[in-house]
Amino acid sequence: MAREILTGHAELERTLKHLADKTADRIARSALGAGVAVLKRAIRKAAPVGETGTLKAAIGSRNEKTKHDGVHVAKAGTNVGKRSKRKKNRQSGVYQTVKQKTAPHAHLVALGTKQRRRKRIGGEFASITNPTAEQLSTGKMPADDFVSRATAASTAAVGLAMQKAASKALERLARKKG
Repeated sequence: MAREILTGHAELERTLKHLADKTADRIARSALGAGVAVLKRAIRKAAPVGETGTLKAAIGSRNEKTKHDGVHVAKAGTNVGKRSKRKKNRQSGVYQTVKQKTAPHAHLVALGTKQRRRKRIGGEFASITNPTAEQLSTGKMPADDFVSRATAASTAAVGLAMQKAASKALERLARKKG
């Protein structure tokens, strides 16, 4: 799967260093969430539309704290953050498990494939005894770097969204204390 790394702004990092750890973590998580939401929308907009449309629907995001070192990590991309969720049915009030759309072929579209070949022909074409190289070939999938293009195009917007979210959180903190 294609991965892009986005680092924060130096000014934001300096501001967070002056705050208490718990408060800085909360503000950082808020800023990362805002930035990754902008990035997810940009990737979804740049994704190619196939016959089923599942590739666009399978683009998601995740904002979490790692277990082993406690670092906040935000990701956006194909099949990221796609898990079954429990949602409450409004009419009956019963919780149901709802599967989100995934695209098992997303990595093939994003990264492409090399030339692939079958070892033998089966099914309705099993009667072919000496298949040609053309008949054994399943083709090649060219890479579509829509994740990289969207990341490059939205880097400024992501940084701006992170700064806005952090400044709003800092304002709330100042009003709460003052």
